[in-house]
Amino acid sequence: MYRLLIVDDEEFEREGMAQLIDWGQYDIEIVGTAWNGLEGFEKTCSLQPDIILTDIKMPVMDGIELIRKVRKAYPQIEFAVLSGYGEYDYTSKAMEQGVRHYILKPCNEERIVEAIGKVKRDVDAKREQKRREAYFDQVAPQARKQLFRNLLLDREEGRPEDLFDLSAGEAEPRRVRLLAFRGGESFNGLEEFVLGNMLEELLENQGHRAYVATVIRNDVVTLISDAEPELLVRIVRRIQREFSRIRRDAVRGALSAGAGTDSLSRLYGQIEELFRIGEELKSEPLLHYGMLEGKKQDMELLLDFSVLGWTEDYGELLQSLQVSFLRMQKRGFTLGEKRARMDWLLRYLYGAGLEAGEGCMADESGQSLMVAAAGQIWRLSKMGAAQGRRAETDRGEKPGNAEKREEQRYLEALEEIYRHFQDQKLSLHYLATEILYVNEDYFGRFFQKRCGKRFTKFLLDIRISAAEELMRLEPDIMVYAVSEMTGYAADGQYFSKLFKKSTGMTPSEYREKVQQEVRQHEEGMESRGGVFGAPFCPVDGRVREDGGT
Repeated sequence: MYRLLIVDDEEFEREGMAQLIDWGQYDIEIVGTAWNGLEGFEKTCSLQPDIILTDIKMPVMDGIELIRKVRKAYPQIEFAVLSGYGEYDYTSKAMEQGVRHYILKPCNEERIVEAIGKVKRDVDAKREQKRREAYFDQVAPQARKQLFRNLLLDREEGRPEDLFDLSAGEAEPRRVRLLAFRGGESFNGLEEFVLGNMLEELLENQGHRAYVATVIRNDVVTLISDAEPELLVRIVRRIQREFSRIRRDAVRGALSAGAGTDSLSRLYGQIEELFRIGEELKSEPLLHYGMLEGKKQDMELLLDFSVLGWTEDYGELLQSLQVSFLRMQKRGFTLGEKRARMDWLLRYLYGAGLEAGEGCMADESGQSLMVAAAGQIWRLSKMGAAQGRRAETDRGEKPGNAEKREEQRYLEALEEIYRHFQDQKLSLHYLATEILYVNEDYFGRFFQKRCGKRFTKFLLDIRISAAEELMRLEPDIMVYAVSEMTGYAADGQYFSKLFKKSTGMTPSEYREKVQQEVRQHEEGMESRGGVFGAPFCPVDGRVREDGGT
C-alpha cells in the first residue's frame, strides 16, 4: 500500500481527486489533503506519505518550495506535479529538484492514475535501494573482515582497495600498519568487540584510525593508520590493564612496520615473526622491530646467519655453530644463556623453539646443546640431505635404503665428533670403540669414503679452522684459551706446532696479524672522517654498526 498526500489550493480539484477516484484499487491510500505548501509540509511531517501530488502555484508556500523542503527533510518521498499551461518556469524549477512526473491541467482520472503509477515505480526503486543499503550495512562489516583476513593470509580473493570500497566512503590510506593482540586463549565475541572499541577510541584521541579488524586463531589483527611505536606502546598498556580484569591470561601486542595496503600479507608475516621471536621479551607490552633490532644485532655478533639459514652441508652447519659456542664460552655465557640464544635463533629462523632434552642440559660443556640445535636447524631448513634426495627423485634417481642408512651413519658420526670436539681424548680409536661401538678399521675406511679425508686430517682441519675463526672474531683471546677450547692441552705447545704447520704462522703471530688489521682499519676510518671507533669485523673487513666487539 502506498500513502498519498494531495496538495492543491483549488478545493474542488483537491477534494475531487481525493474522493472521486477509487484509489484502493490502485493499492493507494489517501492519508490527507492540504490547500497550500505550508500546510502540505506540516502534514508531510506528521503523516509521512510515500507520494505527494502537488500543484505548483499556491498561496503562502508554492509547490516548488514545498518540494525543496520535503526533499531536504524526507528524501525518500516522491512527487507528481500538477501544472497548467504557461507555468513552464515553475515546471523547470521542479525539474531541478528531481521531479520527473507531471500532470497537465485540466486532467482526468486516467492521466492522474497513469502518472501516479509511474511515481509508484520510483517509490519501489527507493524502497529496494533502502533495503539493499540496510542489508549492505548489516553484511558489509563481515565482508570487510573476511576480505581483510584473505589479504592477510595471501589468498586470491579480493584486492586491498576493495577494503575501502566496502567502507562508508573511507579513503584508502597511503601507509598503514598492523597491530595485533594475542592471548593464550582465543578471544570471544564480547572481548573482540571491547578490544575493537577501546582501540578505535584511543587511536582517534591521538589523531589516528583503526580501519578494519579480523580474528586469526588467537590473534585479533587490526589495520591502523601509520603511527609510531612509542605512541602505540601507551595505548597497548592501557588495553592490557583493562583486559587484565576480564581475562586470566596476559594479552600481548605486536606491531608491523609501515607500508602500503598492497603489502598486507607481508606485514602479517612480520606479526607472526614478532610473536615467535619475542618469547623472551614477555615483560614488553608491544613487540616491534625497533626493540628487536638490538637483539638481532647481538645475535649476529655470535652467529653466522648466512651459514645457518642456507648451508646444504651438515658439517659446515656444525662447524659454524661450534665457532659460535666457542665465542659464547670465551665471553662466559652460562649453559642457560646459550640455550636461550639457540631458542631465539630457532624461533627467528623457523618459528619453532629449541627442542633440547635433559641430556643436553646435563652436559655443562654445551656441546650436546650445540649438536641438538644443529640437528633441529638441519631438519627445519629442509635442505642438506633431504633436499638432495628430492633433487635426485626429480631426476629419477631414487636413492636406495642402503645409501640412506650410510648417509645417516655419517651424519651421526659428525654429530659425535662435534659433541666431543673439546675432548683431548678424541681420536679414531676412541670414537669408533668408545662412542660408536664399531670396528675401528671399518669405520676409518667408511669415514674416508664419505668425507674424502682421513679421520685424523679431518679432525685437525676443523679444529685449526675453528681456532683461526675464533682468533679473527675475538682478537683479544689468549692462545692457551684457544688451545683448550679446540681440544688441545692448555699449555698450547702441541696446538702451536699443529697450527703453524697448517697456517704457516704461530697462533701468537696470527693473532697479532689480526689485531694489526683491526688497528689499521680503525685508524683509516678515523683519518677519512668515518665513524670513529666503529667496530671492525676482521672476518670480512666490514664495519659493524651494532656497537659489538
